[in-house]
Amino acid sequence: MDILDKFISSAKESIREGYYEVEKQAKVKKVSLRKKLDSGKFTLIAEIKHASPAGEYSFDYIDVEKAAMDFAQCGSDAISVVAEPKIFRGNLHNITIAKKAGLPVLFKDFVLGEQQIDAARKVGADVVLLVVKVAERESLDLDGLVDYAHKQGLEVLLEAYDEREMQIAMKTKADILGINNRDLQTLKVDLNRTANILKKVKLDRPLISESGLKGRADAEFVKNAGASGILVGTAIWKAQDLREKVKELRV
Repeated sequence: MDILDKFISSAKESIREGYYEVEKQAKVKKVSLRKKLDSGKFTLIAEIKHASPAGEYSFDYIDVEKAAMDFAQCGSDAISVVAEPKIFRGNLHNITIAKKAGLPVLFKDFVLGEQQIDAARKVGADVVLLVVKVAERESLDLDGLVDYAHKQGLEVLLEAYDEREMQIAMKTKADILGINNRDLQTLKVDLNRTANILKKVKLDRPLISESGLKGRADAEFVKNAGASGILVGTAIWKAQDLREKVKELRV
């Protein structure tokens, strides 16, 4: 069993426990992340994440509303909220809170089925993350999940790890593509992963570089490699000044 297996096992346990059973639909305004990316502006998605899977930090409490407002005021274009409760210590309803900032909000979790997508919609997310590697490992119908998300009014950010997975992702109707610079089996990070994949594929839609970006130089590196934007969590939460770190990541 590798680390990804543990993540998947945790997601299955949360499903069994009823964590994703959300009764009420949040009354929030939908905001499109894809439209922001299509504008051509290099896009920063700042992440609300209570704990790092690599053990780099862990918070018992984050003022989610304040963090979301700080992100918006300092130039973030969207917010990612990690909903996974056991390893990342997230909470589904933090998504509803983050929506108060008025930015597109990404539901970030290890999605295995329609119930989690339903939960994402009900708590007010605009975008849901799907992962090619998770879909393959669990023999999920990736096209079916993308289609289901669209029927629920959600955009899809589909994450790949290598060129082969990216080719799979590009055959789907996902709205946005992603490259995870962190190996989900070892948690090692390599920013060259984004550059190397983008040298080999011809993109037909926006792409986000995720994980391992520590500052402006890293953001500029993946921008120059062809990424449309970045998703940053750990570097923000390890920084002495969250607001200044967000400003630094704007390129």
